[in-house]
Amino acid sequence: MNQPIRNALPTPTGWLVAPTRDFCLFFIRDPKSVMVAPTVFAQLWHCTEEGIPTRLKNTRRLDYESAHETWNELLSNDWELVEHQFGACVDTA
Repeated sequence: MNQPIRNALPTPTGWLVAPTRDFCLFFIRDPKSVMVAPTVFAQLWHCTEEGIPTRLKNTRRLDYESAHETWNELLSNDWELVEHQFGACVDTA
């Protein structure tokens, strides 16, 4: 018997920087959470004026709905998505 393939729900992922440039939030899907009910870790970091994280302040685990609500609320309150994610491979050629 063939079972339908389930796709993971899209979760907020990446870095957001506060408008005051003193904090940034890192959203990452919990790899141990189930696909149909994913959880997301949100790490609050102190950062430099350039938006570079320097020191972890706290970590929270959010359910799928709370993660989306928080992500969208922060973006509507002038938090900025970091375009060049930390640790990402950048092609310089």
